[in-house]
Amino acid sequence: MSLDNNELLQIALKTAELAQTNILKYFQSGVGVEWKKDNTPVTIADKSTEELAREFWAKETPGFGVIGEEFGIESPDAEYQWVIDPIDGTKAFVHGVPLFGTLIALYKKNVPVCSIVRIPAMNTAVWAVNGGGAFLDGRPVRVSGVSQLNEALVLSGTVNTMETTGYGEGFAKLRRSAKLHRGWGDCYGYYLVAAGRAEVMVDPVVSLWDIAPYPLLFKETGGKFSTIDGKTELFGADGKPVAPIYEGFTSVATNGALHDVVLDSLKR
Repeated sequence: MSLDNNELLQIALKTAELAQTNILKYFQSGVGVEWKKDNTPVTIADKSTEELAREFWAKETPGFGVIGEEFGIESPDAEYQWVIDPIDGTKAFVHGVPLFGTLIALYKKNVPVCSIVRIPAMNTAVWAVNGGGAFLDGRPVRVSGVSQLNEALVLSGTVNTMETTGYGEGFAKLRRSAKLHRGWGDCYGYYLVAAGRAEVMVDPVVSLWDIAPYPLLFKETGGKFSTIDGKTELFGADGKPVAPIYEGFTSVATNGALHDVVLDSLKR
């Protein structure tokens, strides 16, 4: 099978649409919640969405590997790897809050092919294809042009996690220097930065599937993505993740102009 990047993007976009349809059947429906060993929630919506994506990819892209939050790694030595978080922001989902999304990325070894962040409850998505730009609901999109922290909107998940991971002091300085700080976390924060509606999103501990779309998405929107210590690649040249896939990463996404300021603030 030989598919070009745009054909692979279309498969990714279709997967995200299938995911949205499935997830919305369960949203605000009183769906039951299980708690994993790490004290994070999971629902039938998470599991059935990832199963649906894996079945679709098995038909559309046979031989590709998959790395997913709910069902782990399949075909780790394949040249192409799909990465999926079926519901990024399950805590928001189970509380009936619409700021959750489906994250999909495709890598060929260490080169990202396409990336999608879809926010099902808002019926909106931002996506990118390598060398082909980034789009918000089909329209070309760029990050904001804000160049001063005192004019910026800074986003994060819970401040508690910033503090328990040792970034509390630096993050306090960062958010107090910003024009505005909000806890619009998980994928919705990255969506806002990519869409030019916010300038900074910070995560002090994330898994591979939480951030797989972002190296490409922020390159194509004109922004910047890295770990807090400045590393920009999630996969090595051999196609293997460069850190443990479960909570082995940190994450910063910005409009580019403020990236160094943010990293400097968070130095421990």
